[in-house]
Amino acid sequence: MAPMDMSGLSEELSRAYSLLGWVEDPYSPSGKQRFEGTLRHMKLLVDHEWVKDLVSGRDVVRILEICSGTGFGGVALAKTLIGEGTEAELLLTDLRRDALKVAEKWGREVLGREIEVSVADAREVHKLGRRFDIALIYGLSTPHFDPWDIARVFASVSEALVDDGIFVIDEADRRYTVFLTRGYKEVLAESASEGRLVVSFHMGYDPLRGLCKRVFADLIKRAEPVTLSMFLWGLAEVASLAWLFFNDVDLVNLGGVRYFILGREPRRALSPGDLREPALLRKIGGKA
Repeated sequence: MAPMDMSGLSEELSRAYSLLGWVEDPYSPSGKQRFEGTLRHMKLLVDHEWVKDLVSGRDVVRILEICSGTGFGGVALAKTLIGEGTEAELLLTDLRRDALKVAEKWGREVLGREIEVSVADAREVHKLGRRFDIALIYGLSTPHFDPWDIARVFASVSEALVDDGIFVIDEADRRYTVFLTRGYKEVLAESASEGRLVVSFHMGYDPLRGLCKRVFADLIKRAEPVTLSMFLWGLAEVASLAWLFFNDVDLVNLGGVRYFILGREPRRALSPGDLREPALLRKIGGKA
């Protein structure tokens, strides 16, 4: 794909999360509550037979979290494993340096040990030059990736995992919740609280990437609007992509329509370098 302006994307994401009131501060009451829920999710994950098999053969489990933000998922997984008697090493990656600074401090406090952080593109984690036992995407981050990009994410993760490694993707079935339950809305109230009323407006659709472009605005604070392009993934699409890159795929239900998708044992039939930019994207400059 064409190179992204990573600094610009990082700033855009930070503004979007701030505008939407996404719970990222682990020190806040809502952040502490979110972390408790994340710990429950990780307990369900480590109880899965694949994770149990992997952990049983290791003195140390090496964890890579992708799109980590302030590290809720990775820290919770490491804490859960340590609590069950398995040592864990944790590397958190994200495009947002400010979020990683919070993660580094908070993760050290929670785990009682140093953790690593790195500013990294999810499509290029293989360039870290290391192998991990578990790779994790937590926090429903897949809408940031269109189908072309998520294929590169899967290829990159496959290169970054050991032969019996596991890729864990936190996913919700948006095919059901967005399109079948309530329908896609041109105008949607995203969040409302005291002093905040955030709405979003449909501003276009890119058929070559499958991206819906929406503008988010706070009608009370009048902050600068943020434009985001999102792919509304369903559970089946992400699971089937995992199947192409991993020998086996399974699910862990986290409640309702939210799941962990597990990919086990990377096939490595396609390397990141094999996924060169196709002609149809070259013709449009590789831009959404």
